[in-house]
Amino acid sequence: MNHLIGGLLDNPTLTLRGDGGNHTVAGSAWGPFQLLQKVGQGGFGEVYRAFDTTLQRDVALKLLLPTSQLDETVNRQAVLAEARAMARVRHPNVVAVHGVDTHDGRVGFWSDFVNGKTLSQLLQIQGAMGASEAARIGIDVCRALGAVHSAGLLHRDIKTGNIMRETGGRILLMDFGLSLDRSGVQNISGTPVYMAPELLKGAPATIGSDLYAVGIVLFRLLTSKYPVDGISFEDLNNTHQSGKRLMLLDIRQDVPEDLARVVEKACHPDAAQRYSSTGQLITALSAITGASVVAPVSAKRRPWPIIAAAVAVLSAIPFAVPEVRNRILGSGGAIALNGGSRDDYMKARDLVEHYYRPRALETAIPLLEKTVAAKPNFAPAFADLGRANVLQFIQQRDEKYVEPARVASLKALELKPDLASPHVTLGTLYTYTNKYDLATQELDDALRLDQFNAAGYSALGELLNRQGRVKEAEQALEKARTLAPSDWRILSQVGQYYSQTGKLAKAAELCKMAVDIAPDNARAHNNLGLIYRNQDRLAEAAVECRKAIALEPTFGRYRNFGEVLFEQGDYKEAEANLDRATSLRPNHYRAWGDLAILYRVAGAPQAKVAATFGKAIDLATTQLKQSDNDAYLLADLALYQSEVGNRTASIPLLKKAALLASDKPDALVQIAAAYETMNDREQSLYWIDRAIASGFPRSALLRNPQLAGLRSEPRFQQTIQRKQ
Repeated sequence: MNHLIGGLLDNPTLTLRGDGGNHTVAGSAWGPFQLLQKVGQGGFGEVYRAFDTTLQRDVALKLLLPTSQLDETVNRQAVLAEARAMARVRHPNVVAVHGVDTHDGRVGFWSDFVNGKTLSQLLQIQGAMGASEAARIGIDVCRALGAVHSAGLLHRDIKTGNIMRETGGRILLMDFGLSLDRSGVQNISGTPVYMAPELLKGAPATIGSDLYAVGIVLFRLLTSKYPVDGISFEDLNNTHQSGKRLMLLDIRQDVPEDLARVVEKACHPDAAQRYSSTGQLITALSAITGASVVAPVSAKRRPWPIIAAAVAVLSAIPFAVPEVRNRILGSGGAIALNGGSRDDYMKARDLVEHYYRPRALETAIPLLEKTVAAKPNFAPAFADLGRANVLQFIQQRDEKYVEPARVASLKALELKPDLASPHVTLGTLYTYTNKYDLATQELDDALRLDQFNAAGYSALGELLNRQGRVKEAEQALEKARTLAPSDWRILSQVGQYYSQTGKLAKAAELCKMAVDIAPDNARAHNNLGLIYRNQDRLAEAAVECRKAIALEPTFGRYRNFGEVLFEQGDYKEAEANLDRATSLRPNHYRAWGDLAILYRVAGAPQAKVAATFGKAIDLATTQLKQSDNDAYLLADLALYQSEVGNRTASIPLLKKAALLASDKPDALVQIAAAYETMNDREQSLYWIDRAIASGFPRSALLRNPQLAGLRSEPRFQQTIQRKQ
């Protein structure tokens, strides 16, 4: 054999004993599975996207080659035992095996069908990755591998082609069944360039050889190359031993030296020089990235929620994402979706998963309504319909989505009471409509049904934060992040929480991670821009805001960009963006309020200033009828009333806002600004002191035009300095 390794590196698993022939035709069947599309092939067998006719879902089906075509030393019962053992492993970064069987003389096992791209595909599309992104992927791979090792198993085929970044950002380790072989046979098996030198000399696989492959993955992510790139298989072992290896820093001088040392240690040719456990490698990578170290999940822990249909995981989104079950059942048993209904539902599910894309939810909701009309006993579609409506309510703040979200979620629970997802949706809905007791009840039910539901903890964190239970909120949000460590939505939500509590460096780090995971996501860029603004990094904030507008030119994007430009002193462009915002959402009070403040600071005619404040007051007063315990709304409205000289209306609003805003620094600053506008400096200084104590950034106070009169006040300077 004299093949160049570069052509074989990340293909499906290769061994030195399989012929890799084509043995099954797409369109045929294997037991209850219809083979839809062949998606991979290797020496052990073939991988198909298949449809499970029993449970009405798409799966990834891996069929081993017929027994007669495997080496006689391969024990078919051992393969079955390995697949069954692997099915015990449950971890958020693992694509788990859900079943194993034999039909037509062939062993097969099946797992979630995942939507996303392998790291090999991502490297082909975008090239080498940044240091932080590669290190965080390495952490997630090690967490998954730790769960495999905890189950007494080895993976033996870690490579970029077997690691996927799912849509939404989660990193998934795949393809255990075709690579595991603990029968004791000393065969050479794997993907050569990822194989440790000792394996090529015939030694058995070990934890160290798995970790060696992780080191090669990291090297490849950072360089798009391999340490032993471009040589023949016969020379591979000699190259390992002779030192003819590429060094990471010779290829990427910009990679931090600490990270380069970690990678070189992980894939050191001498097994004794490598890390001895996934925990050690996680700790080393975490020290570089600042990520939290989370112990690998034991194989004995409660299984994670199984994933539905063709969409592998509907990743958690802030405040409102459920789990979706493998079994698609209604009150009357299995519900079969076929033809147009199935296509509509799958398209709608994908749109909800990518809800951040323009008009995704506007398109998804009618498709889900069509699905439930055709299949009125199909609980998952009702659950998704409730979730889509609550997302629209959160984004649009339009009350018309509230009742459809509630009704659809209750119907889903009527059909299938053990679904956690509708409880998460209802808990989110009640949180955002200030019905905290009901929200608590729903989220308790969700987490009772599924104690590992990241979306449930995400929603609980938002509820606790709104109730002023800040420490408990942080615990819930961090638990959500632990359960979904690579989900941009969770990262962004936790980042925003840390921003609100004044931990801006941590907030920026998490929101930057979200952007790195989902660079096409306007929301991620927008949130990072807001954090940069709070850090007084206005130029960087403007860059992120421009990116957000380019991806999704919505009301919120224009308003946020207008505020950043206002603080930069670019009144002309700020006004243009705020005008654009009000044209898109003419009934949103905040943009009119921002515009009125801009007019006043920029010296616009008093009549124009007063009329614009009047518009903001009318709209805010209307919204207050629906959300009378919203501290931010109360503080904003009080400020607008003070700006037009209506002290009688402003004071009661300020008192109520103060009761509700004890831990909300943005609202506290608005209260201070209102008192300053009414020339009550003592009260203004008091609330500034409270805002700083709650974490509001000093730099933002100094550039706030409504507090300009305080800047020469000695007590103002003393207050800021005292709290730094």
